[in-house]
Amino acid sequence: MQLIFIGGTFIVMALIFVLAMLVKGARLTPVEKRLKAVILANKDSAEEVEDKYTEAYEIVMEFGDLLAAEKNLEQYYGVKDIYDRVEEFRAENNQSVEQKPATLKVVK
Repeated sequence: MQLIFIGGTFIVMALIFVLAMLVKGARLTPVEKRLKAVILANKDSAEEVEDKYTEAYEIVMEFGDLLAAEKNLEQYYGVKDIYDRVEEFRAENNQSVEQKPATLKVVK
């Protein structure tokens, strides 16, 4: 069992070494260049996700600050501004909001 674990660890280390060589390498073959492009594209998309997360976090934190405000008028205009920012964020990220028609239940 230990031999399998050690062998698996060496294989993982070898793969990491090969990927590092591809990213940092010069004089790459066309296949290696394609692999490098795929690796770097995934890295860029991870940075984009982090940027989106940061922007969404800032919007939520500003909304929390607005709710803590004491003046109703300040809250009203602040919430309108936050709503506009949320709509921009959704438009940038191609997020659509599907609203279902409200159903009312008759209570007797």
